[in-house]
Amino acid sequence: MSETEGQIEVGRLSVAYVASGAGQPVVLVHGGESSRRQYDPFRPLLGPGIRAIAYDQRDVGDTVADPEPYTISTLARDCAGLIEALGYERAHLMGASLGGAIAMYVAIEHPERVASLTLVSAPPSAPGDVAEKIIAMSPDERAKFMLDAVISPEGQRREPALVHQVQSLLRGSAMLSERRQDAIRTLDCADRLPEITAPTLVINGTDDPLVPATTAEFVAGQIPGATLELIDGGRHGLTLEQRETTAGLVRRFVLAHAPDEPGRESA
Repeated sequence: MSETEGQIEVGRLSVAYVASGAGQPVVLVHGGESSRRQYDPFRPLLGPGIRAIAYDQRDVGDTVADPEPYTISTLARDCAGLIEALGYERAHLMGASLGGAIAMYVAIEHPERVASLTLVSAPPSAPGDVAEKIIAMSPDERAKFMLDAVISPEGQRREPALVHQVQSLLRGSAMLSERRQDAIRTLDCADRLPEITAPTLVINGTDDPLVPATTAEFVAGQIPGATLELIDGGRHGLTLEQRETTAGLVRRFVLAHAPDEPGRESA
């Protein structure tokens, strides 16, 4: 599958992104301990008729950010700006974990940019003690804890290459910047979920230790008309260990809510 990879100016940011496929634009928003590379095995599975676009957030990977503090709302504004900079009026959003929370904020604060919304293992508020526990861990402790949270023991035995990929992602983000930690602490949109008007799909694993299925049920219940899909036995890394199942759900949802004209990229 041919890819486009590079940098694009979004306000004062130089945002690194990679895109593949052609058709409906689907912007993939990565998690807190990850980068655009999270979606390298996932993007091709979305199939024909979809243009899958993954990007690095502030303080992550190859995106060049200014030195000022920021919040989840800032990250949502960046995402909305990326959609515009790529030449689209609207795009479908799919966010996993923290990326799902950012996608919620985009749908709430920039609804004109969202054609549909898919939330994967996504918390509507900072997970409090769990988040602080993770932030306080040493890089090695955090990497081990997150690997077990993301991939089941069976998955770790079955797919050593996937384990290596996740470990590489975790090593790359092991030293979370203080600004990014502070931004994660600003996540709190549970009371605003009823404001979301975009068609919404909520996906969660039944065995997710970070975002339990009950949280997904709450989110889907608060967003008008939302659809809930629970993946039996899934942990937090649904776009990794359960990537084929998750991609199939996303593909069907996106194509069922596709505007007549997807628009064109300007870069």
